[in-house]
Amino acid sequence: MSTKLEAEEQNSQDSNSVQVMNNSNSVLEKIANLYAEQLMSDIILVVGEEQYPAHRVILCASSDVFQVMLMNPEWNECRKRVIELVEEPCCEAVFPQFLKYLYVGKMNISLSTVMPMLVLGHKYNVKDLVELCVDYMMKHIAKAATQGFLISWLQYTIAFTPQHIDLTEALKRFLKWNLEMVSEARDFVEMDEAVMVLLLQQNDLVVSSEYQLFSILQNWLLRRKDLIDSDENIPTNEKLEHFINLIEQTVFHIRFPMMTPRELAHLLIFPILEHHKEFIVQRLAIGMSYQSGQEERVMEIRNSPEGCLQFTPRLYLNDTWSVGIEVQNFNRLDNYDYYVKCFFSQGHIAETEDDQPITWEIEFYPKGVKYGRAKMVWGEDVPEVSLNTVRLRVTCRYPQIEEQRFKIAALITGVQNKVNHILTLHERTEYFSREHRILNMDNLIPYDELALSSINLSPHLVGPKRNDLLLQVIIAPMGPYTCREAPPFDFK
Repeated sequence: MSTKLEAEEQNSQDSNSVQVMNNSNSVLEKIANLYAEQLMSDIILVVGEEQYPAHRVILCASSDVFQVMLMNPEWNECRKRVIELVEEPCCEAVFPQFLKYLYVGKMNISLSTVMPMLVLGHKYNVKDLVELCVDYMMKHIAKAATQGFLISWLQYTIAFTPQHIDLTEALKRFLKWNLEMVSEARDFVEMDEAVMVLLLQQNDLVVSSEYQLFSILQNWLLRRKDLIDSDENIPTNEKLEHFINLIEQTVFHIRFPMMTPRELAHLLIFPILEHHKEFIVQRLAIGMSYQSGQEERVMEIRNSPEGCLQFTPRLYLNDTWSVGIEVQNFNRLDNYDYYVKCFFSQGHIAETEDDQPITWEIEFYPKGVKYGRAKMVWGEDVPEVSLNTVRLRVTCRYPQIEEQRFKIAALITGVQNKVNHILTLHERTEYFSREHRILNMDNLIPYDELALSSINLSPHLVGPKRNDLLLQVIIAPMGPYTCREAPPFDFK
């Protein structure tokens, strides 16, 4: 009996003395040495002009594709020692890093190498590598936009829809809300024609004006012409026709009625007219008809396929339709502090309309809203109430306003990779009247995100000290010819 008890006591003492010995780094170093020193390799991968000694067991353990290729007798590669892999030039350049990752699980990655690494990750079904690449891209979208990589990232992820849906949506939002920034990058010319056409149909496209949007499109078209002219796959006698079709497909979606008469007249000297003057002038005429009040012509266009979008304003960041609010030294604000701006907007898009400027009072509450204690007319007390929300309140102060629709949008600047850009956008279309003058837009930014900003810097806090909030408010009239529905920015 005592022997059994002693044994149980000894086992208990042994279990209490168990210690996990972790020497995984040493194991990784040994595997890395196999790769670095090319020791005991049993296979050679030929990629382009280079040869890479490797080990079947490592390749099979890291990649489902390599496992099938090298272990399945039905594949010719199963019996070969030298295997040729056909890769794109950009993938050939990063293949050594890709192969090393299969051995050690580490790699250096950059804006220029993440895409070919993602391509290889997809091709050979290395899921952990794919996840690392997608995570890197999510955290570097703003920098990719300024350095000329965003368009290639977007068009690649579109091809893998519905995979990487979060990344694809983030790239699409950045493109729509920061188009002028993206258009200045070197890769903007690479935007696919189908993507450009769908982009031009969006109502939540943020630009300084429709005139500026046409300028962006013109630059894209002229650069595309250079690519068409140098493309040996397009017969010489078809190049002009190809470019003419491209002009028609894209310019069709420019909303000329949203331009002022002065802007429309100035378009007549744009270089793009030299290539297809008749068509572009016809489109300009639609804008002139709207601005001059030709209702029959406007209704004719409005009732045509996709014609309704011609008379629908986008989100224009100019003094006519928007006003900015800057909150400095956010950490010094007291709870429930708020900012007030007055803004005078037009009642109609067309300048020929005889209307008075509409006065708006805009209040921004970045640190919650508080309602003081009050007594109702019938004598009942209403207790004090506070709301933890980031609120924008828009009040129409024009006393004679009749029932009229307006598009109200709040655009909040954010920062990523030290690049300021529009990060968050909230949009509402509301009727205002003498009885309904106030619109509250809550939760513009998660309240807790700003409340904890001293611990975790909010991406919405910008400026040299990451302590400022920048808000742009857009107020645009939605007249009788507008259309709220636009084709989704989806690619199926």
